[in-house]
Amino acid sequence: MRSKFSAAFIGLTFVVGFCNSGQTSFVETAQAQTLQATEQDAVQLIRNYYLWINQKKYAGAFAVWEKREDGNAVNGQTFAKFKSGFGDTAAVSVEIGEPGEIEGAAGSNYIEIPIVISAISTAGRLQKFAGTYTMRSSNVADDTSWYIYSAKVKKVK
Repeated sequence: MRSKFSAAFIGLTFVVGFCNSGQTSFVETAQAQTLQATEQDAVQLIRNYYLWINQKKYAGAFAVWEKREDGNAVNGQTFAKFKSGFGDTAAVSVEIGEPGEIEGAAGSNYIEIPIVISAISTAGRLQKFAGTYTMRSSNVADDTSWYIYSAKVKKVK
């Protein structure tokens, strides 16, 4: 089941009228509107992603990756491989740079977000990684939440 860190939310606007007697209220109109995911929502999802990794809540972290029909992440990674990739990780933190512009294409929105990751191994060794996450949200589906679409991250000295 996908976790929903919905950038979208339903806002209901009600206009309340009163009957002639002034004692009975009723809903005259109700209008629902869905808001699209924002760049701040994408940044918060990355923060949550690393929070779950630190808490060893790997299912939550894996859930924010865009999935293929077979349930694996779009990069082909299975949950088991994803989880085992953090077997030697004691703690991790992320610095998030200025997000790029949200760009639309074929029913989707994309945004690139630069990151720097600091990871401490269970042996106490510090490693740094830098790169970008490409996030995707649908602009036509009911679920307009951001998901990690791809990552270009490399180890740095």
